[in-house]
Amino acid sequence: MSKSDLNQTWECVAELRGHSSWIYGVPITSDGMLASVSGSEIIFWNLDTQEVDTILEEHRDTIVSLSLSPDEKTLASGSLDKTVKLWNLKTRNLICTLAKRKDPIHSVAFSPDGKLLASGGGNKYKTADGQKTTIYLWDIDSKELIRTFVGHDLRVNTLAFSPDGKTLASGSNDATVKLWDISLGEPLYVLEGHSSNISTVAFTPDGSSLISSGGGGVKIWNVQTGELQQAFAEESEYVKCFAVDPTGQILAFEVYNGIEIWNLKNREKLHYLDFMWPISINFSPDGKFLASGDASAFNEDDGLVGLVKVWRVPKVGFMPDNFKQSELDAERQKIESEGYFDAETLQDARRRITASIVQRQGQAEFRRKLLIAYGGRCPITDCDVESAIEAAHIIPYQGTQTNHPTNGLPLRADIHTLFDLHLLSIRPDTNEVVIAPELVGTCYQDLADRKLTLPQDQKTAPNQNALSKHHETFLSKCKSSQLPAS
Repeated sequence: MSKSDLNQTWECVAELRGHSSWIYGVPITSDGMLASVSGSEIIFWNLDTQEVDTILEEHRDTIVSLSLSPDEKTLASGSLDKTVKLWNLKTRNLICTLAKRKDPIHSVAFSPDGKLLASGGGNKYKTADGQKTTIYLWDIDSKELIRTFVGHDLRVNTLAFSPDGKTLASGSNDATVKLWDISLGEPLYVLEGHSSNISTVAFTPDGSSLISSGGGGVKIWNVQTGELQQAFAEESEYVKCFAVDPTGQILAFEVYNGIEIWNLKNREKLHYLDFMWPISINFSPDGKFLASGDASAFNEDDGLVGLVKVWRVPKVGFMPDNFKQSELDAERQKIESEGYFDAETLQDARRRITASIVQRQGQAEFRRKLLIAYGGRCPITDCDVESAIEAAHIIPYQGTQTNHPTNGLPLRADIHTLFDLHLLSIRPDTNEVVIAPELVGTCYQDLADRKLTLPQDQKTAPNQNALSKHHETFLSKCKSSQLPAS
C-alpha cells in the first residue's frame, strides 16, 4: 500500500444529523446500515438513503458503548442506566437485559466467535486488594455471568478481545491497560505509559499488537512481551478514539478538529479528514467505509446537531499485506481445481494472480533466513538437501508480518505437510516431536520423542507461544480421535 493509494479523495458519502448526545458508537453492518447513539436511543440509518430506518428506545439513560457481534446478528449496548442490552438486528427487537451489579456501563465488546460479551463498569467493589472496578464476562447463549475480572482502580472505559479469543484487553481511567487471560481470569500484563485516562483499545487483526489511545496519544504494544513498540500523536494531550481497518493496514485516530489516517505498516501519515470533535470511529466490516460520530451534542439555537459522517475508503494497492487466510485458501483451491491459465475473464485472471503473489510474497526471504539459522538442515530429520526443505510457518501465514524466523521451521517437504496438518507437532516445554495416532505404526513413528535441533542464535529460535498454539491444536485433533498422541 503506497501513500498515493490512500491520498486519493476520501469521499464523504453520508452526513447523518439529529443526535441528542455525544455519539459514542457508530458501528456499520455489511448490508449498509449504521447504528448511532443518540442519548438513550439507538438510531439505525440506511446509508443509501441517509434516512432513519429504526429507533431503539429501551434504555433509560445515555448509551456509552455499542458492539456489533461478528456475525452481525446482534448488537450490544451499554448504558449509564446500569444495564447491558442485546438487540436482534434482523427484527430490531430487544433480546434481553443483562444486569447483576448496579454499575453504569461504559464499555461492551463481543468475543471473535460471538459467544461471549465483556462489559466494564464504573462502580468500585471491595476486594482483597481494596476497592476495585470489575469487568463482567457474559455467556451469550445462557445470558449468565460466567466470570469477573478485578484489578483496575478506576472506571473501565474500553474493552477488546484478541482475534483468537483467548485474551481480553481493558483500558481504564487509572491510565493503565490490562491484558487478561480469559480462561483463568488473571492479568497477563499491565501496560503503563499513558499520561491519563485510556479511551480506546483494539488488537490488530493478526493479534500481534494492541493499540491504545488516551492521555499522551496513541500507543502500540507487543502482545507477547507487553513492550511499547510505537507511539503516535504524543504531542496530543488526549486522543479520544481510533479504529483499525480489517486488513490491519490503516489506523484512523482523532486529533483536534479532525481524523488522521496512517499506514500502520510503515508508520507513515497518509491523509487528514476535516471533522469537528470526533468521539467515535469505526470501519465497516469489509473496510470500504469509515464512520465517525461527533461530540457537538445539543445546541439551543440549532436544535439536535450531533453529526455522523461516513467516508468511502479509497481502494488501495493490488493486494493488502495480510490478505485473509480464508480468502487465500479459497483462491488457492480455485487455482488448483480450475487451472492457473484457464481464467476466462480479466477479473478471474487478476484474482488468480493476486493469490499467487500472496502465496510467494516474502516466502523466498523467509526460507533463506530459516536455512541460515538452522545451518541448511531440517531440525527434525537432519535432512541437508536444501531443495527438499521448505519454510514452514508455525502460526499459519497471515501476512508478511508472520514471515519471521521465530515463526518458522525449515522442514523437509513431507514433514512440512504433516506439520501443517497437525499430524506432527513440537512440545513447547521440551522441544520434543510428538506424532498423531494416525502416524503410529508408520515410517514416521521413529520421529516421536526426537528432540528439535535448535539454532545457535537464540534470537531465531522458535517462538514458544507460537509452538504452544500449534501444539494445542494438535492435542485437540488427537483428542477428537480419542487416541493418545505418541
